[in-house]
Parts: sequence; C-alpha cells; structure tokens
Amino acid sequence: MKHQPWRWLPDEGGLVSANDLAWRPVDPVMYSMCDLWGFDIDELPIEPFDIEIRITAPSVLEGLRLFETAVAKYMMDHFEAFNRSLVLERLVWNDPMAEQRCCEIFMAD
Repeated sequence: MKHQPWRWLPDEGGLVSANDLAWRPVDPVMYSMCDLWGFDIDELPIEPFDIEIRITAPSVLEGLRLFETAVAKYMMDHFEAFNRSLVLERLVWNDPMAEQRCCEIFMAD
C-alpha cells in the first residue's frame, strides 16, 4: 500500500480554478484541514484528526502540494498510515486583513 494522490487541479477533477491556485499569497500561510483520515497497512481507516501547517511557498498550488507531503509524512510517522485519494473541493480564506493568512482546505472523495 502507498499514499494515494490528492487531485488539486481542475483537469484532475479539482473544483478550485487554476487562477486561484496560481495566486501568490503573502507568506507564510497556515493551511488547515479537519477530519482528515487515511488507511493503515491493513487498509483499515484510522481515527480522523485535524491538522494545521504553516507553509511558505511561491503559490497556493505549491503550498497545497507541500501540505499534502507534510500530511503524508505525519500520517506515516504517527499512525503508520497512508493518505487516501482526495479531490480539492474548495478553499476558505480568513479575513485578508488578518495578521496571519489562513486557508482551510475542503476535500472530497
């Protein structure tokens, strides 16, 4: 078993526009996801968890890819588990005037 890919781009089934993914936010951005889960070595689901990761990247898409890699490493290190395949549904940004930029990631199966 291995980590399953997350599909970010519209041509992969993602629902966020390529223009939004190319946006260059002021770094760093706090990316977060709730109720994230994957599968263990026996292909059983692991307990859902929430995660926030502060990332500096040249674009939103690169930040999301770094987020995916960090989540995969976290799952392996802490749960001996693997990412399941997900598709980007939407991104919710906090107030643009906030001191720390935050982006909540919503994914679908």
